[in-house]
Amino acid sequence: MKILLINNLFPPLHAGTFDFRCQAVVESLSKRGHELHVLTSRYGLTTEQRDREVARRLILNGRFDLPEITSYGALKEIEQENNQIVQETIQLYQPELIYVWSLQGLSKSIIFTLRNSKIPTVYDVADDWLSEGIQEDPWLKWWNRDSAPLGAGILRKLLEISGQRDRVNAVAPTRMMKGYERVPELYGKVRDRGAVQPHSIGAFIFERIYFCSNALKTQAENAGFRVGHAEVIYPGIPTDRFYADINPSGTVPRKFLVISRLSAKSGVMTVLEGLKIALQNKVQASLTICGKGESEQMAQLRSFVIQHSLPVEFITLSNQQKDLAQVYRKHEAFIYCTEWDEPFAVTPIEAMASGLPVIAARSGGVSELLRVGQNGWAYTPGDPVELASRMMELQIQPALRVQLAENAQSEVMNRFSESFMLDQIESYLNTTLEVWRND
Repeated sequence: MKILLINNLFPPLHAGTFDFRCQAVVESLSKRGHELHVLTSRYGLTTEQRDREVARRLILNGRFDLPEITSYGALKEIEQENNQIVQETIQLYQPELIYVWSLQGLSKSIIFTLRNSKIPTVYDVADDWLSEGIQEDPWLKWWNRDSAPLGAGILRKLLEISGQRDRVNAVAPTRMMKGYERVPELYGKVRDRGAVQPHSIGAFIFERIYFCSNALKTQAENAGFRVGHAEVIYPGIPTDRFYADINPSGTVPRKFLVISRLSAKSGVMTVLEGLKIALQNKVQASLTICGKGESEQMAQLRSFVIQHSLPVEFITLSNQQKDLAQVYRKHEAFIYCTEWDEPFAVTPIEAMASGLPVIAARSGGVSELLRVGQNGWAYTPGDPVELASRMMELQIQPALRVQLAENAQSEVMNRFSESFMLDQIESYLNTTLEVWRND
């Protein structure tokens, strides 16, 4: 199958694990005999860059520390260029299928260009570019909000009355079709009041789409998008890289590990507070915090550690893909502490594959992985006392710890491997072609 994949970022120029997941899928599908061409942004470059497999040409706006362009003229230039690049790439590459990953920071108007192309299109959704990003898109918001600031409102009215909107729509789409001149469910007062009804937005159609978790799918539905038909395909990991033996019941887990981007909502401060409480209750434990983040947040964390003389080490990895498996093997338990609704996290899966018992905050998509008392422990996000109790339980219940770690590792090896994920994705792509041809 000849596939054009569109994503906002692509390694080695990346900003997180979603990009590595995209790269892994591209490489695996290529090994299975599919021909893939990647169209991505110029992130990290001063000009566009093209080779046989990857074209870094698209323009990002307002994400990844880039300023957001909102003025009409500058926005129009970005939108025209991005949509022209997409059309040129389709014309040059002649794909059988278009495979869209994250549009975070990219022109959401590309959705309409792809629909107009009449080429079968699949959307992989693993972040909030759909449920929140479309609403925040400056170009679509400029055209489709029900009211606008005086100057912008007058200009928009003139462009519509003179027929300019239709001409603009041909090169930088502003809507799916005539009849959707305003979308109050997304850009109006209804949205501001939080009164949007699930499945109420008809201005966007995603016929073939899957999410990385039920939590993210539900979020998109509650935001009004009609995606009830979507499937869920959980992320997979290279289990052979992470697999390690489970520590026997005679080994008391004292070396705890957190892997996280260090932000206010990371929950790492809760872990430090929980560690302090655990130590006060005679629990013997140390903590490694692996990750980078906001300088202010990192200073607060380090200050807390020093103030309370906690046995904590901060580390960063020069090559996360290469070194992470060894980090897991050097520790005896893992804490997933995120305090925001992360769509789905791979670190608990990696830890489980590595044989580590997992204590996880009940948040976001990880709740679909964790079954308390069967494959891990859980605590309420932001509750250091409950977390300290879970750390203590981990040490005083060795037989249960081993059993839960074994259950977790077995489940990950069977249900969350890259090969299992790729089987599901490949099947979905093949079915998409069959469905499209039969319509």
